[in-house]
Amino acid sequence: MNVDVLQLKDKVALVTGGSRGIGKAIVKDLMEQGAAVAFTYANSTEKAKALEGELSSLGTIKGYQSDASNLDNINQLTDAIEKDFGKVDILINNAGRFVSKPFDEVTEDEFEQLFATNVKGPFFLVQKMVRLIPEGGRVINISSGSTQHYVPMSSIYAASKGALEQFTRTWARELSAKKITVNSLLPGYTATDWVSDTPEEQMQWMAGQAALGELGTAEDISRAVLFLASDLGRWVTGQQLSVDGGL
Repeated sequence: MNVDVLQLKDKVALVTGGSRGIGKAIVKDLMEQGAAVAFTYANSTEKAKALEGELSSLGTIKGYQSDASNLDNINQLTDAIEKDFGKVDILINNAGRFVSKPFDEVTEDEFEQLFATNVKGPFFLVQKMVRLIPEGGRVINISSGSTQHYVPMSSIYAASKGALEQFTRTWARELSAKKITVNSLLPGYTATDWVSDTPEEQMQWMAGQAALGELGTAEDISRAVLFLASDLGRWVTGQQLSVDGGL
């Protein structure tokens, strides 16, 4: 096997929600494989600038403050990426919003904000960006294991990610003429800053749900992204890949 199959030299990647957690790990791994990376962030300007400084020695990296749920922001981002990079070989929909509540306590505002970020945002980002994706490009949607397994107090979150997975299936067909592959990754319980305030007892419970008996890491997810983004994943499309330690 060619040892360079993971190499992404001369590729341009866009990672939404790339300043922390899983997104940050994806940005780092892509750059280590030679890709130029654009990433978005909502509010964490300090973290975004720190990430640019940390990884600038690896190649081209640029952060863009952008609201994933706002169509005007998506249009502005598309224009900026076209001006700065000219293309997007790998588009990774990672930005997301999470609400953990019993369904009968969810407010209309929480419902609308979550679906605007997790469903509306990826839909219109791909719609606007597709003209910048060359033949053989990649679209990778970061979904959730909660679409496959019951997770307490996550009904609207799981539903929003289920919609994203349906986009994956239909886009894989609709973009196939350009040989663009479209896939979803479904992380299981993962140790990121999203769970940093979770009580230790609950963390142990989450780890115990996996066959491997431990939480995943952001890097576990990003390595799966590399597989789909590289030549190794060229014949995989329309799929939902679980990366969950065996839930």
